[in-house]
Amino acid sequence: MTKYILFFALNLLLLNCNVAQSYAIQRGHSNDDLYIFCRKNLTSSSVLQFYHLSEHGSKISVQYTIPYPSTDNDLNLKNFVADPTPGMLFCTSLSNADTSIYKSTDYGKSWQHMTTLFNGYTPPIALLGGSVPGEIIMTERLFAQEYGIGSTTDFFETHINNASYNEYFTKPEVGITSGELYGINNAFASSRDFLLHSTDFGVTIDTIPIDSTVVYNPNGNLAQKLCHGTLAGEIYLATQEPAQTGFPHVYKIYHSVDFGDNFELRSSVKFDESSAYTDFSGSRDDCSFYVVNWKFDQQLQRQIMQVFYSADCGLTFTLFEHDLDNFVSIDKPESTETGYLSVSPNPAGNQATLSYKVKSGGWLKLTLTSADGKQCETIFEKKQPAGNYTLNLDCNLFPAGVYILRLSQADGSIQTCKLLISR
Repeated sequence: MTKYILFFALNLLLLNCNVAQSYAIQRGHSNDDLYIFCRKNLTSSSVLQFYHLSEHGSKISVQYTIPYPSTDNDLNLKNFVADPTPGMLFCTSLSNADTSIYKSTDYGKSWQHMTTLFNGYTPPIALLGGSVPGEIIMTERLFAQEYGIGSTTDFFETHINNASYNEYFTKPEVGITSGELYGINNAFASSRDFLLHSTDFGVTIDTIPIDSTVVYNPNGNLAQKLCHGTLAGEIYLATQEPAQTGFPHVYKIYHSVDFGDNFELRSSVKFDESSAYTDFSGSRDDCSFYVVNWKFDQQLQRQIMQVFYSADCGLTFTLFEHDLDNFVSIDKPESTETGYLSVSPNPAGNQATLSYKVKSGGWLKLTLTSADGKQCETIFEKKQPAGNYTLNLDCNLFPAGVYILRLSQADGSIQTCKLLISR
């Protein structure tokens, strides 16, 4: 794990914008999980996969795979949402002529078609999981120039259209109480962005101007996404900033505890190369916030999903990386041959010996991180052939305490072990 403070910079592959639009992340059911939908290979048309991440993004599994090409698939997994009920998710149909909803009760491993009551409306533009089981708020296109906010509170047994309006309720997000809804109105004509807030399923909406020091369109700033917190009035706002030298994609993360009347800048995130795809999500856990990014590792020649997890409201982040090109699919059994990493003596005094196995050869990275995440050191980053190795570690370089050793291998596998340094 690596701790990033105030900003982090990444090397990213030039991606295709149209391909990148098939991606979405959402908070999960519990305090430490989230779901991610994306292509396995960002640089070309490829299979689409639905991932479940647990332990704040450190563990990943493929729940559902859509082959490419797929002529009979109707799941719009980009438009999915997790109900607070463990294992229950919903998504819409891919067809604009179909008003069906699909439901999963096994964490996205299988999906069942549901009969719904949309009265001839096209499918919802966005599904938003409410704060209580069975509640889902939807933004809908009623007619050519008319939009609506609908809702169900009984798992789609019934459906209510609560309000209609002429402008789309963009970048919507639910709050923490039943019927609470947020949105952004990017009012380019007035050079201002506005925060929209409703507590009654969109029947009445408060419009709150966002401070021009946070978002001001003529300078290229844009309110990118809203994410809710866990307290009343707590929201996160990610803005897209003007490009900087070497960093075409720059975002700032703001935090508000008063329904958006005031925002505090928490950190900046910067990605180089053009057309990188990045998304954001809050959590059901206090102070938790996620940034998810996709990159191509030139050294490893691998597609990497990067999950940045914050436990301090977006101020600092812990990085977890997952190799998508070499990921074990649900229809491909995992090899029993693995690498290993061990340390002795443990507890260690002045010196420890690390033993590790390189499984298939290639680039390796070994890091040592303190248990509280405040100290992180790269022990080495180099290329080694397959084989067994040992390394002497000078423990005098580190204060006494508990540390995590993490060995990342070229095949995407990761080995970790705990090291206790005592004096």
